[in-house]
Amino acid sequence: MTARAHRGMTVLELMIVLAIIGGGFVLVRSGFRLLTKADLVENATELSALMRRTGQLAIEHGDMHRIVLDLDTQIYVVEVCQGATTIVRNEAVKEDPEEKKRALERGKDRLIGLPADAFAAGDPEEATKRATAISGHHIADRTCVPATDTVSGDATGKGWVRKLSVAKGIKFKEVWVQHRDDSLTKGQVAIYFWPVGSSEKAVVEITDGTEVFSVLVNGLTGAVELKDGVLKDVNDHMLRNVMGDKDKKRETDK
Repeated sequence: MTARAHRGMTVLELMIVLAIIGGGFVLVRSGFRLLTKADLVENATELSALMRRTGQLAIEHGDMHRIVLDLDTQIYVVEVCQGATTIVRNEAVKEDPEEKKRALERGKDRLIGLPADAFAAGDPEEATKRATAISGHHIADRTCVPATDTVSGDATGKGWVRKLSVAKGIKFKEVWVQHRDDSLTKGQVAIYFWPVGSSEKAVVEITDGTEVFSVLVNGLTGAVELKDGVLKDVNDHMLRNVMGDKDKKRETDK
């Protein structure tokens, strides 16, 4: 047996072995990340596609549509809305029955002293609408239900409902929409699309816990963009007008 065999591995040989092991670990880890990121890309792409389809549905059917994101269950659904098209600042996605009742009482109080026909006594439903509208509870003027489209798109007629791959760690990270003063990380939020082809400006971040994709909705055209990573400054998108200039800050930012 040679003297070299007695000495065992040299320092150089040990370094080569460690390099090979380290390289193998990097390749395995990179492959794993590519697989998990593929799930994130698939989810972000599907959300972007459904947002584009929501805008198309609004144009095709002539009704305002919205996509409702549930940040707690990671479910999102397309809804069609009829009634008032004006979006109230910070309005709730679903109306609160108790708040609606209080709003109705406020409206009736404001109608006291007005002509008798102000209540539309012959039409209880119209009377309720008038009182509620005067109270400022505008969400009651609009009804939104899950959309179905058996003609072009969802041939099953079961509606446009999707869910992120929660089992694979995919979830909504943070959402900004034009009619809300603050971003959301929990609860529900809606993004509206109008029949004229415009929409609310919005930014939706989706993450797998490590990587992030950002879905951008442009207001004037309703165009939807998908970007890899987080935006350097969300307000650069949310407060940018059609001329490319910054809009004035919202009232709460003064």
